[in-house]
Amino acid sequence: MYQIRQVLSAMRRGENIRAEDYMLFDPFVYHGMADMHDRHRDMRLDVDNMSYEELLALGERIGDVSTGLSEDTIFELMKQRKYATATESLRDLEPCCICQEEYADGDNLGALDCGHDFHTNCIKQWLMLKNLCPICKTTALLK
Repeated sequence: MYQIRQVLSAMRRGENIRAEDYMLFDPFVYHGMADMHDRHRDMRLDVDNMSYEELLALGERIGDVSTGLSEDTIFELMKQRKYATATESLRDLEPCCICQEEYADGDNLGALDCGHDFHTNCIKQWLMLKNLCPICKTTALLK
């Protein structure tokens, strides 16, 4: 008990404590039983030591979770317009961040709810995989 008081007062004074002092507060670490109360230990996978084949099999068992939208939903919710050089401001001169191509007069642009624009076909393919803006990572189109 005396040792605990000494360690606590050293901590109050802002002094660094030693590993041995810390072990006074956590007897499970001291006795090598830190993971004894891990109820899910048998369920954990050691993916770092799995073979390529085991990882493929695991991927098949887990499957995919689609967070994308259907094509109909995308075109229903996304605002679209034509690109025109004369009406665009200087800040819009950056290329489409998906295909990295400059916008040309007459290109179809799709605007997300966050205000970012992309080529319509580029962003459609992206949104079919995940409903997030590729720039700011917010929800792209709200249903």
